[in-house]
Amino acid sequence: MASSYLFLIVIGTLVTGAANSLFTKYQDNQCVRNCSNPDVSTHKNFEQPGIQTFQMFVGEFAMIFVYYLIYKSKYGIQSRNEGYTQIGGEQNSDEAQQEQSKSSKISVFENWKLVIPAACDLFCTTLLNIGLVYTPVSIYQMTRGSVVLFVAMLSVLFLNRKITKLEWVSLFFVSLGVALVGLSGSKNAESSSTTDGVSLSGLVILGISLIVVGELLQAFQFVIEEHILDKHPIVPLQIVYSEGFFGCAILLVGMIILSIIVGAIQSPEQFEESPFNLVEAVSQVVHSKQVFLSSICIMISIAIFNYCGITLTHELSATARSTIDTCRTLLVWILAILMGWEQFHLLQFFGFAVLVFGTLCFNGILTPENWPFIPQWLKEDTNPEGRLIDVVDEQIERM
Repeated sequence: MASSYLFLIVIGTLVTGAANSLFTKYQDNQCVRNCSNPDVSTHKNFEQPGIQTFQMFVGEFAMIFVYYLIYKSKYGIQSRNEGYTQIGGEQNSDEAQQEQSKSSKISVFENWKLVIPAACDLFCTTLLNIGLVYTPVSIYQMTRGSVVLFVAMLSVLFLNRKITKLEWVSLFFVSLGVALVGLSGSKNAESSSTTDGVSLSGLVILGISLIVVGELLQAFQFVIEEHILDKHPIVPLQIVYSEGFFGCAILLVGMIILSIIVGAIQSPEQFEESPFNLVEAVSQVVHSKQVFLSSICIMISIAIFNYCGITLTHELSATARSTIDTCRTLLVWILAILMGWEQFHLLQFFGFAVLVFGTLCFNGILTPENWPFIPQWLKEDTNPEGRLIDVVDEQIERM
């Protein structure tokens, strides 16, 4: 692959990855009801995590067009007899090429096993979007770094992977960094309160907790995908659009059912304010120019981000992708400050630095095993299979 094209893919990953978080937070800040009332306390912002999750799945499902362009059109790689690397399985044998050809003909309905990780993705993304409502976007993005901790732990429990002592120390720094970032967010909101007298500090803590739980579900998604792909190699694009399809279907049915049930239980006045009011949610999207346009941007950005992520998975090492993801978090923070959404806080910076240090040590960009001041007993249990990040296929982060 030409270096200029790879450079564009890296830039695309950074820009769209940051845009996903920033556009979603932008939506959360948009007023959709009582906006002309001089009393700001009566304004109602767009708080529809279900719709925002649906936007993500639509963006994922849009990858089916890229898949058909690559595999079905006369300009695609199939017509040029080029191989497209699969996730899972051996990739240099005739058997792998036959499996690849077979998997490229599988329809979305035949990938039914991906319903499970799609469901994890659904609950994960919904929790992340709810958490983002109560959390500054930079803290949201930094807290998502906790996924490496959960992926490592679940890989040990369910995939029988081994973690060395130094990797455990690295994960401790990741946990410490996330805790410091969360502490910074709660302290900065301590002096404020909402119109209902609810402490903003408590809401920030709630938001961070939801994000952490969401990342735990995302770790389950990664581990389940790893298990499925180990036995059934699938073209990466198929993973994305299949989970997008199943996610759209499950979420749409769920929102319709909940809207009917909650609408029957609540009074019309209560249901009008309910987050389960699907008609009201769609109305807010359609009648707000800012929300509607940002929804389009989010779906396009999600699609581009997934394509760039898949490309980088094949072209760069896991350590390089980790560095890019760290730069993405830093870009979100800088832009949030420049747009006036947030202020710089030293404790948050220190927490982010600790989080990055732990992540870089865990991913092998920093090599503490070669540092002379590290005690020898921490270096003794080397893993013959290599670092955990090298033996666990790093799956595509969806947003």
